[in-house]
Amino acid sequence: MTKTTAKPKASTATDEAKVIDYLQKNPEMLMSYPEVFTALAIPHHGGGVVSLVERQLKILRNENRKMEKKLAELVSIARENEELNQRFHRLALELLNTDSLDDVLSMVQDQVQTFFNTDYVCFKFLPNVTDKKKRLNNHYLDSKSGIVAALKPWLEKRRPVCGQLEHKVIRELFGDEIMVESSALIPLYHTAEIGLLCLGSASKDRFNKNMGTIFLKHLGELVSSRIQGLLDV
Repeated sequence: MTKTTAKPKASTATDEAKVIDYLQKNPEMLMSYPEVFTALAIPHHGGGVVSLVERQLKILRNENRKMEKKLAELVSIARENEELNQRFHRLALELLNTDSLDDVLSMVQDQVQTFFNTDYVCFKFLPNVTDKKKRLNNHYLDSKSGIVAALKPWLEKRRPVCGQLEHKVIRELFGDEIMVESSALIPLYHTAEIGLLCLGSASKDRFNKNMGTIFLKHLGELVSSRIQGLLDV
């Protein structure tokens, strides 16, 4: 009598892999057997079972919610950018119609504070910037404090810098009594560096190193050009 040896059964994992592979290669299979498709049920974490269709609908609804949220965020950003563009345009027109350097500095400080929803705005000019009419006397950086050397790398890059600054830098730019937790420093330059337009906020989250700076850069270029034109008068 010949003995037969039973073949070892394939592991559950192997069987599952075969099923998954087959369904991926033949996605129309369930459509060919609707009675199987409708009978499928998936265990639910909260107990009980849900049909495959219900499970798919739930996944699609969740994906739609995520897409709607992302779309709403993009629309909000687009509206904010459009509003900034309009304000930027109005500021440019007003600067062109202003022939007083004092008025330009005051106008920029007031409007930028509103534009960028910040608490403090000030100008700081390099000590070597010449103003024969002495209109910048209250806006110069202290040449003896070392602040010019500390700011030089940022000025030379001619790109706005956002984030948190060292306390000694904040003190030199905004004063001892101003509490600034985050800031944006906008280089002012024409043929050479002129100084900085400084934005300060009492919130740590208002300005950060990862935020976009395209509007800040354009603002710096616009203001720099107008200031230089009035300094030459």
